[in-house]
Amino acid sequence: MATIEFWYEFASTYSFLAAEEVEAAARRAGVGVSWRPFLLGPIFAGQGYTTSPFNLFPLKGRNMWRDLARRAAQLGHPAIVRPDPFPANGLLAARVATALADADRPAFSRAVFRAEFVDGDDISDRGGDRPARRRPRP
Repeated sequence: MATIEFWYEFASTYSFLAAEEVEAAARRAGVGVSWRPFLLGPIFAGQGYTTSPFNLFPLKGRNMWRDLARRAAQLGHPAIVRPDPFPANGLLAARVATALADADRPAFSRAVFRAEFVDGDDISDRGGDRPARRRPRP
């Protein structure tokens, strides 16, 4: 079976939506998915950015959050929560994902994305430093 590589960044809002949809899209196309985390931070730093362009350019950021909410609703996903901090430091999550067996990477990655963008958790927190900010479940 042919396989596509899905490259994603844990701090990326659009990576979150793509992670929610990539497996179903791949099944429809008859291909497998190889999940590959990467880091945008070094790329941004190489361009002289100290944070996400969505923070550096407020109009771009407001538009992105509106677009993300619209896309999530269209896809039938829960409302997106803006995590604090944004962007999160995804280094630990990327390291863990990379160390996992290929078969375990998708479930772990989706769980991290949901903790961040659905529950609003700080994915860089190693546990115990801050209480989780869980949304009440209906």
